[in-house]
Amino acid sequence: MKTATGTCKFCGQTAAIEVPESFTQEMVDEEVVKYYCKCSESQAFAKQQEMIANAEGAIKRLFEDKEELSALKNRLLSQVEGIARGEISSAKFSKNSYTAEIKPGKDSIKATLKHTEVDMVES
Repeated sequence: MKTATGTCKFCGQTAAIEVPESFTQEMVDEEVVKYYCKCSESQAFAKQQEMIANAEGAIKRLFEDKEELSALKNRLLSQVEGIARGEISSAKFSKNSYTAEIKPGKDSIKATLKHTEVDMVES
């Protein structure tokens, strides 16, 4: 561990913090923004980053036993940051009889996976 000084990218406040030796200055600054600075912008950023991490974890758990749907999982994961930043309102993807959707919720990101049974008769 080492002591390093980081700077909030929003308000310029600095803090001396303990970080692993391998941390770059950029990583130190991000730690200050996420965990030490109390300005409103850093708090909003930290909340957004937590929402992204939670959504990514939930999506990975949703597809845990569905290796054949890895393309759907990856598409949802690719949309998480855009949803969190408000750049994307929702996204829906389909593969075979599965439909995956991602959209913002109240203080979260919601992802769903639906499976539709299809009965088909050919003549």
